Amino acid sequence: MKFIKQAFDNDLYLALMVKIISLCTLIFIVVYFFFGLYKEQNTYAKIIKEKAECEKIINEIRQNSEDLTRLARLYTNTKDSLFRDQYFEVLNINKGQAPRPEKFNRIYWNVLTTKDHREPPFTKRKNISANKLIDDASFDDRERAAIKKALQFSFALTNLEMESFLVLEGNTAIGEMPNQEKAVSMVNSEHYHTQIISIMEQLNKAYNLLETRVENNLNGLNKKINKTIILIAIIFVVIVLTMLNIIASASNLKKETISQLKISVEEKTEELTALNTSKNLFFSIIAHDLKGPFNSLIGFSDVLYDQVKVSKNEGLLESVEIIKNVSQNTFELLQNLLEWAQMQSGRLEFNRENIRIDQVINDVLKVLALQSKQKNITINVSIDQPDTLVYADKNMISTVLRNLISNAVKYSYENSSIDVTCSVENHAVKISVADQGVGIAKEALENLFKTKYAQKTLGTSGEKGTGIGLILSKDFIEKHNGSIWVESELGKGSTFIFTIPFV
Repeated sequence: MKFIKQAFDNDLYLALMVKIISLCTLIFIVVYFFFGLYKEQNTYAKIIKEKAECEKIINEIRQNSEDLTRLARLYTNTKDSLFRDQYFEVLNINKGQAPRPEKFNRIYWNVLTTKDHREPPFTKRKNISANKLIDDASFDDRERAAIKKALQFSFALTNLEMESFLVLEGNTAIGEMPNQEKAVSMVNSEHYHTQIISIMEQLNKAYNLLETRVENNLNGLNKKINKTIILIAIIFVVIVLTMLNIIASASNLKKETISQLKISVEEKTEELTALNTSKNLFFSIIAHDLKGPFNSLIGFSDVLYDQVKVSKNEGLLESVEIIKNVSQNTFELLQNLLEWAQMQSGRLEFNRENIRIDQVINDVLKVLALQSKQKNITINVSIDQPDTLVYADKNMISTVLRNLISNAVKYSYENSSIDVTCSVENHAVKISVADQGVGIAKEALENLFKTKYAQKTLGTSGEKGTGIGLILSKDFIEKHNGSIWVESELGKGSTFIFTIPFV
């Protein structure tokens, strides 16, 4: 009989440990995928940045060509040497023979080619040719070939423009007289126009090739990101189911072991000791092996959320917000379960210290910021004496505040508000959390803090919970010799209030 019982226990323990190991493995897999998602988002931002740099170069060459054409025509029509000087300055900058301003954009060209300004107000410069800019940019072979072909056409056009300058100015040494009419006709000829069109055609070709390539790359990357998000969501569901299965297995193990221990008083005492040891070990394993991965998971989701927010990818931002919220809610569920289990077994440490209650409230609100933001709920905080010190267990008070404010958000309607107030009354700190949500029926109020009546009512957006948050809060407050109660009216909201006496 004893051998059969021992074999039965070993199988249950083995199955339980396998499930815990599987759960840890799933969480590490999610962390790995989050890291991959983070790198893919960086790649997305890099592609957008490189595209902007390439477009800037194409637009610069286009503007360069247009300004050279305009200056050549202005000079042949007016014989004003200012336009000739500006023409050669633009050309020399483009060839890398004159210093190039770091901000060499349309504003610079317009200032440079304005008759009233001989020198634009830009001082930081470096020498670099248009060819060098093209070679250093992230164009592919076809794009680079089209742009360089446009640049060749542009340089060929400058030869024709400089010939018109010679005709305009004449060469008295060989008997050639200035001929303005011929010079003007040279920069307005059909061949001249054909060359300009060729330049623009090649630049448009390069731009279209760039657009197509970047769009294809981004589409491929978006598909990969979406697949990763779907995979993470599926693993999340499996994680939650596995956690519930582990809790159910632990409960079954406890029941089966207790039923076997009823054989005799001696065996019962012995097996109950083993059960408590195993249960403590079980929750220690969960606390040690799950908290670390969950913290990594939440950390990666925070980093990814910030990255996606910067890229302004609204579709992806919504998906990351869902993942961040689910991971945070699951972690809170895990914390409540562990603290409740430790409380029941008498293993929960009670460490009092002087704490500032306003700092504890602010820390809790930071954790719940995303949860309230998703429902557009405003949380108003009113603290009479912010520097008030309370001799209490900081972790326990944080847990109470987290549960009460989280419940207030859960059962509040969108676009409403929650009031958190703190005051000093009758030698105690009094804290209240008031919402404008669904409220609680009178018949449910008296059983709200009792374990056997733990309620699992869905929130206004379908949020789920364990039903033990209020029970845990009551235990923690009473451990501080305080009181907790609720004032509520169905359909008008609820106010949860607790006090912590000064020691």
